Amino acid sequence: MQVNLIKYLLLACFAYVYVRLLIPYIGFFARFMFNEPVRWDKYVEKPRLVFYGTGLVLMHTSYSGILEYADNPSTFYFIGNCLIFLGGIAMSQITWSKKFKNVFIPKIKEKLKRKNNFNVSVTDTQLIDLYKGLVRYDMIFIERTKEEDFIKVFRKDWHTHDSKIHFKLDAPSCREFYEMFSVYFPENSLSLIGFFKRSNTISREDGKPYTYSTVKDAKSRTPISKKSDKLKTIFSNL
Repeated sequence: MQVNLIKYLLLACFAYVYVRLLIPYIGFFARFMFNEPVRWDKYVEKPRLVFYGTGLVLMHTSYSGILEYADNPSTFYFIGNCLIFLGGIAMSQITWSKKFKNVFIPKIKEKLKRKNNFNVSVTDTQLIDLYKGLVRYDMIFIERTKEEDFIKVFRKDWHTHDSKIHFKLDAPSCREFYEMFSVYFPENSLSLIGFFKRSNTISREDGKPYTYSTVKDAKSRTPISKKSDKLKTIFSNL
């Protein structure tokens, strides 16, 4: 009796999950068959199907285990299979939440997006003026960072060149340079971790990379850097 009750309960869960999946996709199929606009958002629907498929696999694989140990519900195997089954349900149903579409999908897209450059919206002329300003105030090691190196770092894919920018700035000043660059050239995908860690194009005067954690936390320790006024002058003249 107990086994039958559990079996019917599991089948009801399967029915709910499959019907919940079929309702919207039958609509997609019907519109497709009658040449109507499908409104298929592949950036949401593809991950949704992956989650749904994974959830159903978990449900199906744990189903037989639950029934096998249904007579001994206190055993580890019964409880474990029940948790897997419930996890499968949760994994499939979370895809219908607004958070999945509005928060999870954008985050995954951002993480999967390969970034091989800073993708900044800035002209060569602006970069040259910026470089000259840094040279004027002795903030860049010109022996190891020529004008063309400076341009390449900001304009080219990182793996296509060996150029680096060697700043003569401490961590707070370098963090402030990054922040001012982001303000004056807002149409870019420049990120702090990309700038100081992933690109491998920003170095100190001695050629060693900046420590990302040190730069990241620099503002909390030193809200205004030693080079703040000079950096503001450089950027205001662009």
